[in-house]
Amino acid sequence: MPMPMLTKNPIRESGMRIRPGFTIVELMAVIGIIVVLMGIAVPTLKVVREEARSTACRTSMREIGLGISAYRTNMGDRIPSCEPLPALVSDDMTMGGLPGVLDGYIDPDCTCWFCKADSDPESLSTGTSYIYVPGLLRYAPQIQISVGQALIPLIQSGEFSAQRIEQFRRNFEANELTAIFDHERGRSLPILTDSQDRHPNNPSVARNGLFMDGSVAALDQELGDIDGLPEGIVDGGNEGPEGTPEGDRSR
Repeated sequence: MPMPMLTKNPIRESGMRIRPGFTIVELMAVIGIIVVLMGIAVPTLKVVREEARSTACRTSMREIGLGISAYRTNMGDRIPSCEPLPALVSDDMTMGGLPGVLDGYIDPDCTCWFCKADSDPESLSTGTSYIYVPGLLRYAPQIQISVGQALIPLIQSGEFSAQRIEQFRRNFEANELTAIFDHERGRSLPILTDSQDRHPNNPSVARNGLFMDGSVAALDQELGDIDGLPEGIVDGGNEGPEGTPEGDRSR
């Protein structure tokens, strides 16, 4: 009976050896390296994303600043006198505030009214992510007393309509506010800020600000910490918009 022929292993004949797969130790080492790299990359990507949003926010503020400059050119160099934020009159309609005053200079539907980092529905419903600081200052006791004293002769004369008196009041307030921001306060007090803390990468305060000269910067101190503001405008126990001393700003 013939013996069966044995076949030769071609891999063994060629001198090649079969390499075993990854061991458990090697596999765990690779997984550990991947985890470490992800731990480094994920925070870095988050920082880059937040910085991009902050940069976009400052770009939007610059665009609003151009609208304010155009308004001043046509209004005797006065800054707007209006509410710090628009009033929400219905689910999808707002009234007043800076977007209303600058209508004709900036479209109220312009994306520049919104910060890229703003995801709060309540904030977005107001029509802007930014608070107009002169709109807060106009309620300061010193300004309202000055306005009241200026209105008394007009009211007593009985020669002016309610509409004319309201226009005079707005113009007088605007003159008072412009005087504050056109002098030393305009170098430290922002005219526009984020209405909420949205930029955690900022060195001090998590908000950006637009200044009277058109520059923008990350804010560096609380509004209540700025010297020389009219009394009564900031309650020390309440959170408000912030300011920054003159420093590194971009145009």
